[in-house]
Amino acid sequence: MKPVIVFACVILGAWVSQECEAANVLVVEEQNLHHLHDACQSNPATYADHELLHHLAENIDNPQVGAHMLCESTKVGLQKENGELDLETIKSKVALSVTDSDKVDRLVQECAIKKKSPEKTAIHLFMCLDKNGVTYFHEF
Repeated sequence: MKPVIVFACVILGAWVSQECEAANVLVVEEQNLHHLHDACQSNPATYADHELLHHLAENIDNPQVGAHMLCESTKVGLQKENGELDLETIKSKVALSVTDSDKVDRLVQECAIKKKSPEKTAIHLFMCLDKNGVTYFHEF
């Protein structure tokens, strides 16, 4: 009986360890995002009032909001310096909070869409992910 209990404890311990590691990665990523947000806010060219950001859907045409969202998207690696989407990075970042690989692929296909400008692309990406429950990037 003791070997069965020990085996069960080892399996449970390994599972808990994996869950803790995944949670730690997400916490580190969230801390990094806060740092990147602060960096974008500290630059007058990419500063946007928090009220504008919290009501993103109502402010998608605001140039400061667009500049801020592009800044964050670029700094986190979702878009390249030229504004193009980095699909592999988007997929890996979404997979941090979405475990179903089919859903990750669907979200990347649905949300990573090039718009009229890099700023509009960034706004659409963040809003689409948020709408689909991937809120660790931003909550609007």
